This record gives sequence, C-alpha cells and structure tokens, in this order.
Amino acid sequence: MPKSSFIGGGKWLMAGGALAACGAGLPAVTAAQDKGSAQQIEEVIVTASRRSETLQDTPLSVTTFDPGQLAVGGLTKLSDVLDYTPGVYFSGGSAPTHNTISMRGVSTFTSAPTVGTYIDDIPLGSSSGKADGAGLVLDAMKAGIERVEIVKGPQGTLYGASSMGGIVRYVTADPSKEDFSASIGTDMSVTDHGRSNQQYTGRLSVPLMKDRVGFTFSGYYEEIGGFIDRIPQSASGAARDVDGSENYGGLAKLGVNFTDRFSGSLLAMHDKVTFNGRNIVALDGGPPFVPANGPYDTDTAHSDDESTFDLVGATLNYEFDFANLISSTSYQEREVLSTTDLVADFGPLVALFCGCTVNNAPFTGSTTTDRFVQEVRLVSKAADKAAGNMEWTVGAIYSKEKSGNGQRLAGLPSNFLLLDVNIPSTVEETAAFANFTYYLTPDFDLTVGARIADVKASVEVVDGPQILLNNVPPTKVSDTVDTYSFSARYRPTDSLSLYGRIASGYRPASANLPLIQNGQNAAPAIVKSDTLWSYELGAKGYAAGGMLSYDVAAWYIKWKDLQSTIYVNGAQTGGNASSNVTAYGFEGALTMAPSDEFRVIASLAYADSTLDSDETRSFGAVAGENMPGIPAWTYALRASRDFKFGEKVDATINAGLRYMDDRDTGFEGGIGENGQTITPRIYNFVAEDHVVADLSLALTRGKLSGSLYATNLFDKYAYSGGSARPAAGFIRATANVIQPRTVGFTLNYKF
Repeated sequence: MPKSSFIGGGKWLMAGGALAACGAGLPAVTAAQDKGSAQQIEEVIVTASRRSETLQDTPLSVTTFDPGQLAVGGLTKLSDVLDYTPGVYFSGGSAPTHNTISMRGVSTFTSAPTVGTYIDDIPLGSSSGKADGAGLVLDAMKAGIERVEIVKGPQGTLYGASSMGGIVRYVTADPSKEDFSASIGTDMSVTDHGRSNQQYTGRLSVPLMKDRVGFTFSGYYEEIGGFIDRIPQSASGAARDVDGSENYGGLAKLGVNFTDRFSGSLLAMHDKVTFNGRNIVALDGGPPFVPANGPYDTDTAHSDDESTFDLVGATLNYEFDFANLISSTSYQEREVLSTTDLVADFGPLVALFCGCTVNNAPFTGSTTTDRFVQEVRLVSKAADKAAGNMEWTVGAIYSKEKSGNGQRLAGLPSNFLLLDVNIPSTVEETAAFANFTYYLTPDFDLTVGARIADVKASVEVVDGPQILLNNVPPTKVSDTVDTYSFSARYRPTDSLSLYGRIASGYRPASANLPLIQNGQNAAPAIVKSDTLWSYELGAKGYAAGGMLSYDVAAWYIKWKDLQSTIYVNGAQTGGNASSNVTAYGFEGALTMAPSDEFRVIASLAYADSTLDSDETRSFGAVAGENMPGIPAWTYALRASRDFKFGEKVDATINAGLRYMDDRDTGFEGGIGENGQTITPRIYNFVAEDHVVADLSLALTRGKLSGSLYATNLFDKYAYSGGSARPAAGFIRATANVIQPRTVGFTLNYKF
C-alpha cells in the first residue's frame, strides 16, 4: 500500500505541527462572558487515583472523553476513542468482540492483558491468558457511560495485576434523585464497500424518592452491515459483507441515600453480540507479505459466533468525619462461542497427522470467565494542602475467576479428530494496598504507594485424542508480588503543576499448558510473572488567561521476563522471553479555546520499545528489534467551530485527524550477537502508517438535535492489526482492515 499523502504529503509535516501544539488531555470548555472573547478552559475532575481530583493536580497522564460528544460524529466504538489518544494503541478488530489495547511501549502480543479495564471500581474481564483476557476487552461505549478515563503508565498499586501499561476506566453517571430526564436517539449510516448500519439508544433517569432514591437505565441496539466479502474458494463459498454483526444490551443503576452519611448503588449490565464472519484478509508471501485476494476479501468460512456479558455490582459508601469507607462487590460472566470451518488455517495441520485429504476443518471454540471481586477501602478526606497534612487510601481486595477454554478440531470427510480439549483454569488474588500523600508545603507533596498481592493460579488439560496435547492433572502455582509507586508533585504557581513518578507493574505467574514434541514437553511448567519499572516526568497547566491548557510527559520503562508465546507444530502455549525490553517516549497535548466559538485539541506521542538482546527461547528475534504493535509516532487533532444556523438553531462543525505510524506485527530475525542465525517464530509484516480524517456537522434546536457525519472521510485503506503465525510447514498471515468511509446522520430527542 502506498503511504499516506494527506495534507502536504507526509507524516512529518503533520507531526511537526502537532508537536508545536503539544499539551493536555480533553477538558471541557466554559462559556465566555462576552461573545467572541477568550474562554477559560474548565477544570476537569477525574478519579483515576481512586479519589476525586482535578486533572491538573493528578500526578498521572490521564485523558478523558465524553462518549456522547464523540457519538455525534459517528465515533461510537472503543477503538475510535483509542485512536484519538496518542500513546494508546488498538489492534485487532477481526470481530466486534476482539479488542486488544496497548499503552506506551508495553506491547500486548500474548493472551494476558497489559492494560486493565474497569467500569467504575469493578475490574472487567480476565487477567489470565487462558481466557484471552488481552483480546476480549469489553466495548461499553454505547452503554450510557458518562466519561472514559484513559490512564497511561503502570497502575499496579491501586489497580493490581495486568495494569502494567495503564488502565481504561468507564465511569457511569449517578442517577438523579431530583429531576426526571429521558432521551432517545438513532444513528443511521452507510459504509463504503459494504452495507448500511443502524443504531438505536435510549436513556431514562427517574427520581423514585426525592433526594433519596434514583434510577437510571440506558439501552442500545446496533446492527452493523459489514464490508468484507467471502471469496468463492472459501470452505463456505462466496458471500457478501460477512463481517456484519448485531449487538444489544443495557446498563441499569440504582442509587440510594440511606442516610446523610450512608449511600449505595446497584449496577447491572447485559451485552450480547452475534456475528457470522470475520474481518480477516489473507496475505501471501513469507516474508514479505502481500494481499492474497482483493482488499476487502476473506478466505475464512462462515461461522456462528455469540458473545454474552453479564455484570452485577454493588457499592456502599459510609462517610465518617475523617474518611469514607467504600465497599465494592461484583460478579460477572462472559461467554464467547464460535463454530467455523478453519480449513484455511489448520487444514494442512490436520492432514499432517491423519495422512488423509482434508476438505473441511470444523472448529468449535468456547471461552468462559466467571469472576467475583470484593474490595474494601478507606479513603481519607481531602487535605487542605497545608504543610504537615496527609491524604491516604488503604484497602484490600479479593478476586477469584474461573475460566474455561474448549477447543474441538476435526478433519472432513474422514472425520479425523485432532483436538477435543477442555482447559479449565483459575486465578485467585488476595491483596492489600495503601497510598499516602504528605504535604511538605502547600505547594509540594510526596506520595508513596504499595501493594502486596498473593496470587494463586491453576490449569488442567483434558483432551480426547491426546495427539497435540496429553491429559494433564491440575497444576498449581503460587506467587507473591510487591508493587510500588513513588511520586512528587510541585505547584510553583496556580497555573502550573510539575510531577515525577516511579512505579512498577506486573502480570501474575500462571501454570502453563504443555506442548508435546518428540514425546517431551517443549513448554516450561510455569509462566513466570513479568514486571516492569516506569520512570516519568510531567507538567500540566494552563496559560493565556485560561485559553490554553497543556499536559506533557516523558517516560522510560525497563521490562523484565516478558510473558510471550511458544509455538510447536502450529500449536501455542505460554512462556517467558529470554530478552528484556527497554522502552522510552513522550506524550503531549494542548487544548486551545481562543473564543467561545472555536476550540482545538492537538496531541502527539512518540514511543521506542525494543529488545535488549537476542531472543532465542520463545518467539525468535535479534537485539534491537521493535516490539510488535508499537508505532513510533501517533498524533490526533480535533477542532470545533460553533455558529448560528438561522435564528433558532445552534450549529457546530467538528473536524478530526488521527494518525498511526508503521507498526511491526512480528519479528524479522537475522544474525544474532554470537553469529548464529535466528529464525523468527512470529513473522513480521508491517502495518503501514495512515491518516484518517473525520468530519461532522451538529445541529440543535431546543430538545431536538442531530448531525451529519463522515468517518474515514477520504476512505483510507489500512490495517488495524494482523499476524503471521507458523503452522505445519507454512506461515498463515492475515490482517484486519480499518472501517472504510462511513457516512451517516444522528437524531436525538430529550424529554
């Protein structure tokens, strides 16, 4: 694919422009007193540090989004939010349930997540690689979320395992206990090279008992038409727009003030997705790789896929004179089922073992996770920042998840059964944590955080054929991990905050799945915990009388014992790489509001994440190779202009650019440090750089509002992810295509 030539013919022109305007997250903007005068950018309150603080005072790199504002422009997916957050990377997209997130230089190319996902105080999904915790990130953008907080850098002390890159936190709105409100909305669109899409949403907030009890419900239904066509040579024959999907669900929240000091809430969520095909384009070569068929054509077969997510959570809050006691209890279930013909992927592997002709390779897979979490914490009242005062948080958490991974693979017409395995696993964590902030002066404070976690994990294997895998009785591993954070914050003026932060993060150890080669287990018995230390310096503030706000940060990471993947005869299991990783970079963003009618948000990030030495134990790579999925440069630019459309209609035009640099998807290998030839086991092809432009016009008259929008305005063709994995005697390379140009409109009515 040719590189983008949009706006002046290159990434460096746009990157330079964004760098000149680097600074802070996405704050809201207050109205100016005089029309046409400069605005003051409103302080944004975030809870990333587990207490309410202004964005400027939080010694973390935090970006916030209002999903409702993005939806006006047709940006309704989690991947849209991530694309507008430099330093955060979305990959995958082969199915609507398959979302993988990486932050900074902490690549995610195994099934164990490096980024934590939360809704309020509730951790979502699995922390285990056995249940594809990295790939099955829940997209809750349509569920009536009030805001999304994206926190970059390790958050192990307050958020625990698998947040070594950062966290994504969905924050729900508290039900109103005073006023009734309701709204309905629709989003209708057409995607180039595909079909039409439709989405319907509704929200209701009802005070059931004035000042005491409130209830909120948000519901949604979405039907995506798809744009990937199946070629006639596939196992299921030709078909159009096979990557379409149906998604519906809702989120309900009940809030109760039992007394003036005692309050609570009950949250419930349901989400269901069904689809029958995938956004997977085959590539030929080995390497280099080139598209095997048309740009929007797949050779994958028809599948029957279903994902169901259910969550119930209860939060209690008691306000003492000196602190708040908070209890959060939750239970969630996730089930992902898929039945498809994978003859293109695994047909040669089945034929290798059966010595027969394989025309079809039906595969049935299921991934399930049940997770219970109980957390209790005591949060001190906010200090008045006088010298000698202290703020603190202490707490404990218990989490237990039970997961299942079932896989059945056969070859037809002989009905040879190669795999019929069930892999149940558990992860149990008990942890205590504390965070203390001490004010040496009103303008200078120090924070120390620590977490001690005891993690127990188990896994077993039950396989009928016992060809690729032998039956393995339950094996267990126990690990104790200490996690720390240290930060210093200095406010030389009211408009400037400087901070430094040192923090660690980890993924828990796990019992491993065996892989038999020549009668011996080729896999380590245990996947060790991998850990990292991050060093960060940042500055936040505002200038020009409040017209500008900025947020810049530079960071450096040392990552040890990274968990990776081991391949044997096309099958895979876990392991630890023999090389450590060094990563460094910076992020910056700037919000400008020169008048009450015009706003600009510009952001930029750079990351360099490479292997320290040759890797020969796991994936095979030479020293200095890039970690997969990490682009060097990303930037985003958003601008909006308000104006009157007639006497009674308020209008806003919004424009946006989002840029992703080249990304490696694997490794090149080559001549190692000792002169030996290193052959990669995860082969590389480059997902080339691209710029995507978005444009929308929003109109509001009284309670009725609507918009016209175009996403991917210039119909840029690019990949959102891909892989070139080894199989029996060949390499299966595939890529996922970003959504083509989509043109649509929204209508919303508030009661």
